Amino acid sequence: MSPDNSKNLARDLNADGFIARFGGVFEHSPWIAEAALAADPGLLHADVGRLHAAMASVLRAAGPERQLVVLRAHPDLAGKLALAGELTADSSAEQAGAGLDRCTAEEFARFQELNDHYQSKFGFPFIIAVRGLDRHDILRAFEKRVGNTPEQEFQTALGQVERIALLRLYQITGQPQHDLGQALMDRLEEFATFTAEPGMLTRLFLTKEHKAAAERLIAWMGEAGMTGRIDAAGNVVGRYEGDQPGLPALLIGSHIDTVRNAGKYDGNFGVLAGVAAVAELNRRAERLPFAIEVIGFGDEEGVRFPVTLTGSRAIAGTFDGAALGVADADGIGYAEALRAFGGDPDAIACAARRPDEVLAYVEVHIEQGPVLEAEDLGVGVVTGINGASRFIVRVGGTANHAGTVPMKLRRDALAGAAEMVLAVERRGLEGTDLVATVGRIEALPGAVNVIPGGAVFTIDLRSPDDTVRRAASAAVLGDIEAIAGRRGLAIEVEQSHDAPATLCAPGLITQLSEAVGRCGVQPRKLPSGAGHDAMAVAALCSVGMLFTRCREGISHNPAESITVEDADLSMRVLLDFIRHFDPAALGH
Repeated sequence: MSPDNSKNLARDLNADGFIARFGGVFEHSPWIAEAALAADPGLLHADVGRLHAAMASVLRAAGPERQLVVLRAHPDLAGKLALAGELTADSSAEQAGAGLDRCTAEEFARFQELNDHYQSKFGFPFIIAVRGLDRHDILRAFEKRVGNTPEQEFQTALGQVERIALLRLYQITGQPQHDLGQALMDRLEEFATFTAEPGMLTRLFLTKEHKAAAERLIAWMGEAGMTGRIDAAGNVVGRYEGDQPGLPALLIGSHIDTVRNAGKYDGNFGVLAGVAAVAELNRRAERLPFAIEVIGFGDEEGVRFPVTLTGSRAIAGTFDGAALGVADADGIGYAEALRAFGGDPDAIACAARRPDEVLAYVEVHIEQGPVLEAEDLGVGVVTGINGASRFIVRVGGTANHAGTVPMKLRRDALAGAAEMVLAVERRGLEGTDLVATVGRIEALPGAVNVIPGGAVFTIDLRSPDDTVRRAASAAVLGDIEAIAGRRGLAIEVEQSHDAPATLCAPGLITQLSEAVGRCGVQPRKLPSGAGHDAMAVAALCSVGMLFTRCREGISHNPAESITVEDADLSMRVLLDFIRHFDPAALGH
């Protein structure tokens, strides 16, 4: 395969010129560029992504002692070297760009205090990629990170060093930053115009808006070098052949149906990221020893019909034929709608894949939670999708006059339920990765001057570990019984839902984590509290997920938001993962 010269950033350089140009990217550490070039002479014809990944890999493999030398090569922020004018040109410009040369006397004193405390605790200076931040942002980050453990902060600092190197590479080469992310965000904006309601995004399964979006997706798949189609179950499938036709495929996907008044990124982000990754491979004429199929599933949200995950279940071969008999609120049957869409209710079995046809499934998805934002990370690697247990609890007491019954003689169902709700919260706080929620509560009869004689509330318990979840369920129900007994209340508990956890394949967790690390980010592993198509596909093959940070964890809401920087990072991680994907390392 010939090199792609459209973004050839080191063109016309020999080895000495390469080191002269890129040797200062890691502060006072030209050996990183030297080692990277020695390991891969093709870096003379590389773009920023490949160049940064190679240099970051050298640093990660160097070991703690040499890594510490690199960390110590960085100057203090707003420190004595800055005042003396002894910073490198890059560091001086970066600190000035963040306003650190304009600190007030009080701010300067605070920086000195933090610098001294940080250095004495960790043994190297505080390092942060300051571009895009102001001195107030930096002070807040400084005050937070000084509380880290030495192990946490060592890895955080290394990640920041790699981030600074990436920004410097963009500056040196003049390559536009975040070009992959910006292109993806532009497409997501366009895709959001396929909606039933102007001014908001509503795209329900098997509607004309869903069909229009599917047709545009097929067109984009064609531009990316794939053959696209709608399968019998209403999924949009695009295939990019490997280095020979007919090879087993790595599946990449998510859903393109939405809730009502949705955000732009839930589901759609993962599908269009898959198309964009294949488009980049195709642009470079890269064919791999496996095929890639990008799938835009339908019916992940379960909004139109009283079923869900039917598209991904069809692919996995677990479609329940009873779904064909259901109808929507307007009386339109599932089978009828599927035919109008271009699917075939009689041939859904043909959508199922054989295990020997697929290698694995990977889904890129917004986090729909606040963890990555709280830890200032753009991406995370999912360990599993939580199993869920749901209960409806009915509490019986005695309704009576609010003014005539002494407090000690009451059988107040709502007061008892309130104590039970707090018991649910307490159990949730006891477990790692366990969450416990009471989402609805009702007092009966619901009059302002009547002691509640009845109360009804729900419990939702989730964990990526089914053993933990079941133990928590038993403990919560035991607490409720004990509270009811002590208060003289009757209880009735109905389990309304029970779904097992879906564990991501360890091999995929490892390979995704390695891709995240090669892109200069400390891998963060975390569970998913929400359901995804990966839950259904897990019946067919190994599954893995990459999370992208979303603002305040908001989802299923027009306020859903991600940044172009995080979109670009997700694209780079996905491409790196695809290029290094090793099916033999999955350990089925």
